[in-house]
Amino acid sequence: MAKHLNPLEKEFLIRQYKSNTTVKLTDFCDANGISDSAFRKWLKQYNESGIEGLARADAEIKEILPEGVDRTEEAYKKEILKLRIENERLKKNYTVRTNEAGEQEYVRLKPKNSK
Repeated sequence: MAKHLNPLEKEFLIRQYKSNTTVKLTDFCDANGISDSAFRKWLKQYNESGIEGLARADAEIKEILPEGVDRTEEAYKKEILKLRIENERLKKNYTVRTNEAGEQEYVRLKPKNSK
């Protein structure tokens, strides 16, 4: 009996295949031990419905994303922007803290070097 891959594993394989355009689909499938027809089906499902389309119909877990996550493209763009801003703050040794008044303030993680 064949091993069933979870949707995250399928998405990983799809992203690997799409990132290397020089590899033929048949060679990629042979190297990863999956059938060509199954992989083509995954590609179609992924292009139509994203990661949720890769979940098996008989699987117990039908929701891939956690409850309360907005699945719109705008929500993803906002989240990416928030993470980029946070990343830049951390690069510059800043973090956000809430003071006693409930306001957010930026605080250095380490004091500046006096040298």
